[in-house]
Amino acid sequence: MNVINQNRFTLFYYFSRFLVRLALPIYLRRLAVSNFDKLPRNTPLLLASNHPGSFFDAVVIGSKLRQPIHTLTRGDVFRKPAAAFWLRQINLIPVFRGSEGRQYVKNHDVTTRESHDALKKGDAVVVFSEGVCVNEWKLRPLGKGTARMAYKIWHGDDPLKNMVVVPTGMNYEHFRGPGKRVYMRFGGGIRMNDIQTSPAEYEKWLREFNDMLEVRMNNEILTIPAGLPAGQHKMLLDSFFTDCPVPSRGNLLLRGIGWIGRTIHRPLYQAFKKKAAKMTARTVFYDSVLFGALMYIYPLIVVLLSLMLGFFAGWEAGVALFLGLPLLAWFGARYR
Repeated sequence: MNVINQNRFTLFYYFSRFLVRLALPIYLRRLAVSNFDKLPRNTPLLLASNHPGSFFDAVVIGSKLRQPIHTLTRGDVFRKPAAAFWLRQINLIPVFRGSEGRQYVKNHDVTTRESHDALKKGDAVVVFSEGVCVNEWKLRPLGKGTARMAYKIWHGDDPLKNMVVVPTGMNYEHFRGPGKRVYMRFGGGIRMNDIQTSPAEYEKWLREFNDMLEVRMNNEILTIPAGLPAGQHKMLLDSFFTDCPVPSRGNLLLRGIGWIGRTIHRPLYQAFKKKAAKMTARTVFYDSVLFGALMYIYPLIVVLLSLMLGFFAGWEAGVALFLGLPLLAWFGARYR
């Protein structure tokens, strides 16, 4: 790949992150982050996260980190060449499990090498340590993938001994659609010397790493037992989200502007919502598809409407619409 194309793809990643940072304050009711200031600086970071929100987990994590992130993602979504091309442009790295076929086992080392290269140049890598995405409020059993990757990066060829594994908790008020609070929490990092088992005892080393990671991840993740009565469920949510409070509803004027914003955008949002539900069959991908469609397509719609209005009514009207529509969307989400 030549330098011009590589730079173009790098620009696409940063453009996408720019859109994410504009869109999240509209899509989410509030995003709170705990211990962000304690993340090591100028250090390779492997973020070991739970995985309740599909691709949306990586979107939220990447919106806050200073450095670019590379996200390990289930390999089956890369099987279509067109999808693989665009997923690569936003720094997704495919992970193929052995259960998907023996032909993919050899790709494990490729995944680790790509992750190693990203860490070496100062980027961060996100790995979902549960291995699968389920919309639930608990940590699922950890696979060995994160432990194996940490082992190879710390003790393999060209080791990065200063890499830190950061337990990361993604906590959602609900899992379907906008208007939710999200609480992202970073836990105490795991360093190479924290593992007391000798690297020569490979399986024992993996078990000690996983035990330590599980404890530290659980400290950052909301746990709500399945089937809990609605009142108790809400009580646990509100208690956990104390540091991520519901925003003030504002005064009557602000709520009125918010109502106008929601009313104007409702037909468009309903169309996006219906399309996302049809595409995902109400699976765990719903939020990711809905947010992605809104993030990329809504700005195009705003631009086209602004150009049309500007052509017929003058550039002042076009600029006013270009600035006013997203602002009304923000008011509609903020003041309910």
